[in-house]
Amino acid sequence: MTKSRSMIIYPKPEDILFHEGRYFTVEWFYLENGKLPAFEYYRRLSEVDQHKLKLVVKYIADNPYGTKLPLTMYRIEDHHNKIFAFKPRAERYFNFMMKGSVIIITNAYHKHSNKMTKQDLEELQTSIRYKLDYVRRVKEGAYYEA
Repeated sequence: MTKSRSMIIYPKPEDILFHEGRYFTVEWFYLENGKLPAFEYYRRLSEVDQHKLKLVVKYIADNPYGTKLPLTMYRIEDHHNKIFAFKPRAERYFNFMMKGSVIIITNAYHKHSNKMTKQDLEELQTSIRYKLDYVRRVKEGAYYEA
């Protein structure tokens, strides 16, 4: 990771890239301090759980925009903010899509019940904050290192 622009820590491009699909590129979101919340959650999981996410992400990234995807794998969680969730097993990975066919995975959590609990909704709010932060930093030219 390198530091510049008001002490933002930029992860290496290969650290934020999760999957380069036929139609979408999937990346891990990172905070200004260089931490990658969803990736840090992911790396603590078993190999089986990691593999399940890889399969879901590959399936979605290799299908064109507009493809009807199974709700068991991917669904919208917040229509207003356009926050989606990858759903491999009991984990949920919040994400959003950007122009240029990029999907940004913001954060993740272990699903607690069939309906979203207060804790789950807090994770969704975190994802919305991360999306707004991402959009702001991209506009400022401070997200992707030049």
